[in-house]
Amino acid sequence: MTNKTDDQRKTVIIDDIIPIDRFDLFWTMWNTDLSTFRGRRLLVIESIFIHHPNATIILYSSTLDDQKLFAPFRQRGYRIYTFNISLQLMIDWQWYTNDRTKDFLQNWNTSGTYFYSHLSDYFRTILLYRYGGTYLDMDALILQPLPRIEFIGLDRIEIGAECTWCVKNRTGLYTAPGFMRFQPRRKILKDILENTFDREKYDPDCFGCVGPRPYTHFVNQYLDKNEDVTMILQLLEPHRLYPFMWSDAFNAFHDVHPNTSLQLSDLMKRSYSLHLFGHMTDKYSITEGSLMDLLFQRFDLGGLRPTMPTQRLSLSSCQLICSSIYIYNPRKQGRFIGRDVIYLRLNHASSQENIRWTVKIHVSNGTITLPANKLMSNLNQAEVNSLLHEISYTPLKGSLTDKVIVDVENGNIKASCSVVILIFSQWVTVLTKTMGTVDRWPMLQQLIRSVTTYYPDTRIRIANDAGERLRKADLLDFSLSDDVDGFDLRKKISVHNLAEDAGLSYCRNYMLNVTSTSFFFLIDDDFIFEEDSHLDLLLEIIYTSSHIDIVAGKIPEDIKNFQDFSGIFLRYNQTLELAYNAPLGKEDRILFDRPVKKEVCTRVDFVPNVFMGRTESVQSIGWSDYFKVGEHEDFFLRFGEANRSVYTCEYINVHHHQIAWWKKTNSTYYAKRGRIFEYFKDMLKKYKLKRLITFGHTNVDLNAN
Repeated sequence: MTNKTDDQRKTVIIDDIIPIDRFDLFWTMWNTDLSTFRGRRLLVIESIFIHHPNATIILYSSTLDDQKLFAPFRQRGYRIYTFNISLQLMIDWQWYTNDRTKDFLQNWNTSGTYFYSHLSDYFRTILLYRYGGTYLDMDALILQPLPRIEFIGLDRIEIGAECTWCVKNRTGLYTAPGFMRFQPRRKILKDILENTFDREKYDPDCFGCVGPRPYTHFVNQYLDKNEDVTMILQLLEPHRLYPFMWSDAFNAFHDVHPNTSLQLSDLMKRSYSLHLFGHMTDKYSITEGSLMDLLFQRFDLGGLRPTMPTQRLSLSSCQLICSSIYIYNPRKQGRFIGRDVIYLRLNHASSQENIRWTVKIHVSNGTITLPANKLMSNLNQAEVNSLLHEISYTPLKGSLTDKVIVDVENGNIKASCSVVILIFSQWVTVLTKTMGTVDRWPMLQQLIRSVTTYYPDTRIRIANDAGERLRKADLLDFSLSDDVDGFDLRKKISVHNLAEDAGLSYCRNYMLNVTSTSFFFLIDDDFIFEEDSHLDLLLEIIYTSSHIDIVAGKIPEDIKNFQDFSGIFLRYNQTLELAYNAPLGKEDRILFDRPVKKEVCTRVDFVPNVFMGRTESVQSIGWSDYFKVGEHEDFFLRFGEANRSVYTCEYINVHHHQIAWWKKTNSTYYAKRGRIFEYFKDMLKKYKLKRLITFGHTNVDLNAN
């Protein structure tokens, strides 16, 4: 047996540290000078370990100081390893697929304009082909655990740019290999290597000929042929890995607004990663209170990266980081991950002392399931966070609330975390009114499907005043099973068949009076919930803010096609105007003048009739039964006169799949809905007004009659 060279031994070491579960394997690379490696790059490493505490990270670089930067991670139990990389080493390690790729490596001209960029592309592709795992650039923050699938992210080309090579049937989208995951030996990766890194085909002066273009080309081939039947490759939408365009990055570093914390919550629920656009953003300072500032404070294992201008260091030796409120939804499977992650943060001193920790978890009513074969004592930081990452919660049947307390301790050192748990389905009822004719059943079915998808076990009340009886069987006669995730859907739907033409107001009041939950969500029958609806955030806001009576998100489709129907009332010259704000110098027109204070959302006088409300508070005002339609202004005027508060929140969306009633002139719905202007007139007379103006448009002018 011949003696192995040092380089051969290194590749053996690499083989030895590869985890069995390739979903725990992360690759990255740094090929520029140490001086360019800023503290925010270490944040990327921290974000991986916060959301994947069992990860193995292998970083290739010839410039970084492993002992200074990464040894502290290993002291805490995290698996991160660094290795040098060069063309010669890749040849020695046989990191090629055939003689032509070997020949290419041996003769690669390192003086090419884009050599280092192309080297990075070769590196990530050969590593994923050889070993599998996840590759990410050192400017990609992890926001929540990655799905256990093979994937590559989609990104957008610049607005107006031509892209004949983009993904088929996906206008303006291409595959971005800055973040991707594969199992080893995938044919698509082999094809990319052998058709891109070939002496006869390679152009050293063509930046785009390596990277996104060949990846997109072979992804298109894969979609056409699907030759690798063992692989189901998911193309992740831009918001998953690249939620910002590079042109928006500046705002993330500098903008501070009331909804910034909700923006972060939205990202941590919808996106797996946030791309920082490399050196383009290194020049940006971080404004306190900005999105980046909130991220940098949230993802901090403690004492591992150079102190940053915005870093607020704790004097304590350890902290347990957690959200104070956890909204239990069966869809989350009771896991404390993503926005709800619980993890141990240490300071530098406690890391140096190599303190071992004992974990204690107490739950008041429900059950905490612990991972099998996990120790609860003598744990380092990585082991503590791995344990917390894997616990799951199950509520006691019928419980409204619960509390989980987590303690970590060693002798006199102790950190605690208390989480109040709200069982979503026990706090919120979904209310909708319909005219239950056959042509509207499909919309109702879509609404029901979206509720059961995103908020299982939540009660739905449906009021119908069509005169035609609506049955549960009519609504359940579609592809959705009667039994969803273990919940009997028939028991969660209540249909209230009321008198014909009872009207919107009467139907809403009826549903509200039979609602037993503390909060309700009012929604029309042509709306649906999607992943960005975040009703749990609305519940958290209204539950923790006793002064809020109504809180609403946004309706992207209405904003795009019409406007954001939320704002304030102005009253002047016998005119009621709905506006976003008062004209400069005419602040005396504001009907309800209230003090403005810093809050998570924006206070307004009215929102669309799609909102979460405090049941008792809204019951006490109610809708006027007189208004069968056109009830909106009257309700919110009386709500404001009673000094009730209304808020609107960014980054929480409900989606409108509207069927334009005004186009169906022969329908019953058109006839009943068309009475709205007569009711507007009656509303004006009630308040001794003459004109109704909505965002600059005159709806009714009694003087014109």
